[in-house]
Amino acid sequence: MDERDLQILRMLKENSRLKYVEVAKALGLTEGAVRRRIKKLKEHGIIRKFTIETSVELEGIILIETEADKTENVADRVREICDKVFEVSGEYDIAALIQAYTIEELNRSVDEIRKLPGVLSTKTLIKLKD
Repeated sequence: MDERDLQILRMLKENSRLKYVEVAKALGLTEGAVRRRIKKLKEHGIIRKFTIETSVELEGIILIETEADKTENVADRVREICDKVFEVSGEYDIAALIQAYTIEELNRSVDEIRKLPGVLSTKTLIKLKD
């Protein structure tokens, strides 16, 4: 990977929707050269995916108490609903991080978790600021 590859990565990190021709023009390369470089970066696993960043309105932590023998199963099911899931020690057995655009969406997810077999109780914390 050379300086040109780093420049391409910086540009795509800022805007993954840039067209190859736009990147080429900005860097003084041909469109074909940019295409080949990006292909190599993907093949080597440096670029794993092109994605978007959204503005999430709410972030929360859901603490979940489970039946002792159901913690692992509940955690697996919660992973289908939440962004990150951890088995923890203490009063609760699982902590799950969740992002939602609205309080209604967050409530639907919490309700879905509460209905899972093996869930005894939940406590939801909403992040106020970073």
